[in-house]
Amino acid sequence: MAQPDTMSKPRQVAHGLEVPLTADSVDSPIVQYGGAMTAIHFTTNDGRWGRITFEGLDSIKVSRGEYEPFPFEPREKPSFHWVTTVSNSMWLNERYEYEKIHYGSAYNFGGNVDEMLTDYSHYVFSFHDQFVEALAAGIWFESDDAMLGDREPTPDYPLRGLNHIQPAERFEEAGITCQVRRNPLSDDELKIRARLCSQPILEVAAELDGRAGTDWSLTLRNRDGNCKVYLRNYFGNRIATFDDIPKLDVIRPTINKWLHEVRERRRKMGKE
Repeated sequence: MAQPDTMSKPRQVAHGLEVPLTADSVDSPIVQYGGAMTAIHFTTNDGRWGRITFEGLDSIKVSRGEYEPFPFEPREKPSFHWVTTVSNSMWLNERYEYEKIHYGSAYNFGGNVDEMLTDYSHYVFSFHDQFVEALAAGIWFESDDAMLGDREPTPDYPLRGLNHIQPAERFEEAGITCQVRRNPLSDDELKIRARLCSQPILEVAAELDGRAGTDWSLTLRNRDGNCKVYLRNYFGNRIATFDDIPKLDVIRPTINKWLHEVRERRRKMGKE
């Protein structure tokens, strides 16, 4: 007969998260999955509509219930929070194990699957008699007088990047011209916004064949007051990490190396 597992597991506890909107205490949410976007639509306590969208969504589920699914951290100051994160999440760990076993080094086009444990959170959104849970790298809130539905986000929506920003400067390497787009918001404002999801700081776009998509980006994330800046490639994979916002000259060697590789590939393809 199998022996019972006597090893104690860390207790799952909820931590209140400060968010810019408050959901109505009676109305139920509308959960939209797939299609143009995955989102949670809800009425706010001032009679407007809110929309929650996700950065790097892995999973989402909706459950019935009037009571919080996880106990609050007892040392935290008691206050109302309708949005919480869960530490020691069993669900997040299960999803991580699944991705690691089945995808490993193939996770997100060569990304690091361990980032699920460092960059993802288990979110709980509590409504009147149901709650929505999600595993994601971040969340973002929008509001309007009418339900937002599939409406396009505003230009300053952080997960859209900086394509709407005119290039602040250009540089050339290996015969390839690159655009540099910079976020016009102040560093302090970006750090505040980065408490909920990653914020684009700078993007580099190579001008090739009449296009200039985003090839490299610097993004800022603020988790529990710990700010990190990530240099990411075209696929969004983390290439370097910084404790503060680096100057362009600091990341140029990595980008320059890539540009020389692009030039060589194009030469072999007869495009140069």
